[in-house]
Amino acid sequence: MFLFIFVSNWSGALLPWKIIQLPHGELAAPTNDINTTLALALLMSVAYFYAGLTKKGLSYFGKYIQPTPILLPINILEDFTKPLSLSFRLFGNILADELVVVVLVSLVPSVVPIPVTFLGLFTSGIQALIFAPRLI
Repeated sequence: MFLFIFVSNWSGALLPWKIIQLPHGELAAPTNDINTTLALALLMSVAYFYAGLTKKGLSYFGKYIQPTPILLPINILEDFTKPLSLSFRLFGNILADELVVVVLVSLVPSVVPIPVTFLGLFTSGIQALIFAPRLI
C-alpha cells in the first residue's frame, strides 16, 4: 500500500501531467481524485482492524474504554473520522501541489517551477509515510 501511494504521488509530482490534454480528460496522479484517496483510507482502516483482531482477539475492543469508559463515544468516533481525515489530507495536498506546479509552469515555464516540484516530491513522500504506520 505504501508503494502504491508513493508511486501514485510521484507520478503527479515528477511531471506536470495536467499540461497534456487528452481527448477524454487529462493525465494526473491517481491520488488527485478524492474517490481513490477515500478508498485507500478505508482499505487501511479495514486492514488495521483486521490486524488488531487477529493479534489480540476480542480483547482488541478493550482499547475503546481506555483510559476510562466515558471516552467510549469519542474513541468510536475517532475510528470513523480518521479515514476521512487521511483521505482529505492526501487529496488536498496532492491536488494543491499539482495546481501550483501547473500554474507556475504556465506563467513561468523555465526555472521557477523546479523548487516547487522538489517540494511536491517531498510532500508526496511524507503523505505516503502518513498512511504507512496505520498497520504497524
